Amino acid sequence: MAIRKFRRNMKPVIWVITIFFLISLIAGYAMSFKSHSSNNQLAFKLNGKKVSMVEAHRSMGIMAENYKRYLGPSIDPELMNTVSFNELINRNLLLEMADKLKIKVSSSEIKAQMDQIKAAFPDKEQFKKALLSQGYTTKSLEKEIEDNLILQKVSDEITKGVSLTSEEINDYYQEYKYTMFQGKPLEDVKAQIEEALKLQKGTEIYTKDISEARAKMKLEDLDKNFDAYMEKEDFEFDGMKVTNVEYAKRVLNTLAMTKGNLEEAKEMAKSSIESEIKLLKAAEAQGIKVDSVLPLDLQVANAVKELYGKLKSEVKFTQEDLKAFFEENQLNYDVMKSADANIAILKVQPTEADDQKAKDKADQILKEVTKENFAEMAKKYSEGPSGPNGGSLGTFKKGDMVKPFEDAAFSGVSGEVYPEVVKTQFGYHIIFVQDKDEKNETVTASHILIIPEPSEETLNSKNEEVSQIVKDLTDKTITFEDLKNDKNIVFSEKIDGITEEGFIPGLGYNEELAKAIYTSKIGEVGFIKDQKDYIIYKKDSQVEEKKANFQEFENQVKADYINAKAQEALKEIELSTQNTEN
Repeated sequence: MAIRKFRRNMKPVIWVITIFFLISLIAGYAMSFKSHSSNNQLAFKLNGKKVSMVEAHRSMGIMAENYKRYLGPSIDPELMNTVSFNELINRNLLLEMADKLKIKVSSSEIKAQMDQIKAAFPDKEQFKKALLSQGYTTKSLEKEIEDNLILQKVSDEITKGVSLTSEEINDYYQEYKYTMFQGKPLEDVKAQIEEALKLQKGTEIYTKDISEARAKMKLEDLDKNFDAYMEKEDFEFDGMKVTNVEYAKRVLNTLAMTKGNLEEAKEMAKSSIESEIKLLKAAEAQGIKVDSVLPLDLQVANAVKELYGKLKSEVKFTQEDLKAFFEENQLNYDVMKSADANIAILKVQPTEADDQKAKDKADQILKEVTKENFAEMAKKYSEGPSGPNGGSLGTFKKGDMVKPFEDAAFSGVSGEVYPEVVKTQFGYHIIFVQDKDEKNETVTASHILIIPEPSEETLNSKNEEVSQIVKDLTDKTITFEDLKNDKNIVFSEKIDGITEEGFIPGLGYNEELAKAIYTSKIGEVGFIKDQKDYIIYKKDSQVEEKKANFQEFENQVKADYINAKAQEALKEIELSTQNTEN
């Protein structure tokens, strides 16, 4: 969890070229700069290093395309460009840091990434065309891959350099002992704590290093087209200056909440920033000091953490207080009946006969369907998620659909049902080409999808195979971990906290599976047939329902009481800042 969180924090700078390059190339994203800029035109010089207009627009364009995919095409370009341009500067500053750290990437690492990109294209010719459309040569793409691999290694290097004290580790443990760590001994979770703290500190170090590097950087020969995107003060609130970059990021993050309403997002963003500044000032009034070099959101996070710790230290209580709190929250301490088990899911694949049955069904529907009855036929027969909507897929461009489907849709006659059934990895499609826009190269279409499914005969034929897996697990010649290497096993994990009512954490409700687990003995391996799958299980343990007593949970109750009171005090401070007129 901590690694994913750190990667998210680093992502604006450490771009995964394999993902973003494929997004832009396969989708056929056309850069607006191509018609009026050349490879030699300079965008700016950063600490003496030249950044070309092509590199600047391409890098910003890739990031912009990624934003559009998450927030929609109507996203405000000025906000997007402000963020993208400044992340481009951060990227180059980070590469400069990598040079000082002497971080290198091997040719084999670059080749592996390049091969992964090439594999997404049907042939070399289409790969070359995609390169040209983005202003890349093979050499410049390899350089881009190298830079991105270097940036990934910088994050690892920053994390490695973090040192921790035993006090920090113990404080973190005490903070999450009864929540995240569920009362486990410190030694059992120490490695997890060290990883989380290193990544947390690494994020701060990176952010601070970038902020200091930006303060010292020498930016020269800036093309006038980028003037508006330079970092500068946007507004001031309660003595704190907020930059256009910080504000733009906040608006973009808020857009999803307002469903694309820009004006509402701007109001919400400004309001949230002002609330954070008030909270920061309230923390300062309590004697909390944070590093002002850090961005506002990180300053606030650190201030709240420090303030929360201070409020916890000030909580006073008696034994009667703790007992009353325990009684009020008795259910939180009672032990509920639960079981732990290893669970593996074997996905049965359709045979050739099953596939032919699906094709025959699709062929028969094609004979009966017309453009007039297509929507009704889709609602009746389509097995895809668009079926209830009459099979509508909306409007799409080249690269949005898998190749066989795309070829059929773009070659079909507008206003007609495509004359053949089209097979893709998803199944068999009957396609209605509703409209084609030749100028914008888009198609509006609907489809009826028939998915090949394993028949009952196919499912029954797997009984022997599954029985053998159960025997091997029972004999301990294989483990559930080994099953992860089986191509037909789509899931194999140990799951704790399975309820008798049928709730399987991570998998949802399955009363039949829960019943099988509860009625089996500890260590017993078995299986059930579940629709089109087989589920193999081994019961590891079972905990019976138990009423908690205060003495047994006194330490946990004390920790929970202190947290609850500190949260109440923090909430009061937050409310007081909201009611303060400035």
